[in-house]
Amino acid sequence: MKKRLTVLFFIVIIILSGCSSFNKNINRIHKWDNSKYKNFPSSIGINVYNKNSFNTGIKNDPNSYKANHTLYISDLTKPITVMFNNNGKDRKFIMNVYYDYEQIKFKINSNGKFDQKYTFNLDDGYEIELPLYLPQNLTKSGSHKLLITFCIAPDLHSSDLNQTIDWYGSTTIQDIIFSPENINFGNTKEFEVPKNFIQSSYNYTLNQDYDYSILKTKILPNPPIVFTVKPNQKFKLIYNVSSPSAKKSSQVLLLTTIGYKQVLINNRPYLLLELPKGSTGIGEMELIAPNKPGLYEIISYSVCSPFNKFDGKDLLSFNIEASQRFTLKVKE
Repeated sequence: MKKRLTVLFFIVIIILSGCSSFNKNINRIHKWDNSKYKNFPSSIGINVYNKNSFNTGIKNDPNSYKANHTLYISDLTKPITVMFNNNGKDRKFIMNVYYDYEQIKFKINSNGKFDQKYTFNLDDGYEIELPLYLPQNLTKSGSHKLLITFCIAPDLHSSDLNQTIDWYGSTTIQDIIFSPENINFGNTKEFEVPKNFIQSSYNYTLNQDYDYSILKTKILPNPPIVFTVKPNQKFKLIYNVSSPSAKKSSQVLLLTTIGYKQVLINNRPYLLLELPKGSTGIGEMELIAPNKPGLYEIISYSVCSPFNKFDGKDLLSFNIEASQRFTLKVKE
């Protein structure tokens, strides 16, 4: 089975350089040669921090905000620095941001415009510094989650290649606090248990296995390359999501986008699942097609421990995985 995009927080391509430049040119986008990553045949990486990230003053301190993917935001008018590097070939990217797993508008640069997406081109072997500004109307009490995604080739469709795409981006999650004392996450969400399980592990996949053949064959059907629907049509896909093998049980959040816009899953912003150890949960995901004809890419993410405080010493518990990308064709 091809290696799927699985974003782990300890991924080696996440870079740690450039942190000292936080106070320089924070209102500009700039890029520079990143040739030391030429050894990676094809890779992209994300590094996120703000002015409070290195709070202990000790380099590589495992107790710092930075090491535990925590952003203490004392002033929303100041940017979060997102460092992004690209290696292997020149590419175009689309960036999306989610606050507590709901898509929000954001802007890049102090003079930018708030939007739900940001697109840019980045050459092979280069890195870009993106000053990310969040909207002022965010809920600031308690602790929160910031999900940032980057996808390759937003103008390309799986249907153009006549195949699904299993490597197309990178993702990171940061804990957000607005007070140094607010570091605990109260998980009061209700998680449902899928109706179907199989004691095997698979890559996160959406497909059309409406008969649940996987329960008999233990073979995971591939997603379609193209799925055709009508405008505003409700349609169903089958999710197959596995728990980390090292955990007794796991809580997983599923979030789906169509054309890089978050869509409701079963009339909710996301789906929350409770999975037993070493199992794959299988169930239905009802979505609604866009109202305009065209081609749209379907991408879904699974997030482990979605509302727990991030622990830099327990990386596997916070794994993020993306499904294979395929095309939704909306046709009258």
